[in-house]
Amino acid sequence: MKKILIAAGLAMASQAFSQGVMIVNNYSKYDFTGSLIAGGTSAANGCYPRVGNLGSIAMPADSHMGNGKELMYKDYQTQYTSSLYPTATWEVYPNSTNQNIMSWNDPNLAPTGTISTTTQWFATKFSTSLLEFRANLALTTPCNPNSMDYYATPSGNEFAEIFTINGITYLQLYSM
Repeated sequence: MKKILIAAGLAMASQAFSQGVMIVNNYSKYDFTGSLIAGGTSAANGCYPRVGNLGSIAMPADSHMGNGKELMYKDYQTQYTSSLYPTATWEVYPNSTNQNIMSWNDPNLAPTGTISTTTQWFATKFSTSLLEFRANLALTTPCNPNSMDYYATPSGNEFAEIFTINGITYLQLYSM
């Protein structure tokens, strides 16, 4: 019984620190092109590991949860077979000096693996066909204390935001 309780506790703890779900809702009239980034949240370990898609993710305008065309990544592996916009290859930085290129099905990216359980979605670098509608956004964490989680174009007609609700990280793009 004791072993079962310990195993259950470890499973819940790993879920508490897993990368969580990433959802991108593009309510704008511009195609999204960019990167999604996850990373360690402890400044004590240099905020590593870090993980980002290799190459750009392309997502059409007007793609969101309302019409079933949102980008949703539940983890690094299952996103490849379940997302409308899959990432085949990930860049993984275990520390500031090393980089590994990993395929989506690499065992190191398993949902219960060390990389998945020690990273959380926190940032994006994106652009659109409108030159002024591009930004680097990140959640405020101990690793990013001065980050920008909201961006608006000078006209105010386009804006984007990144935020987390109940372990789900949302990136939302809008245009008027």
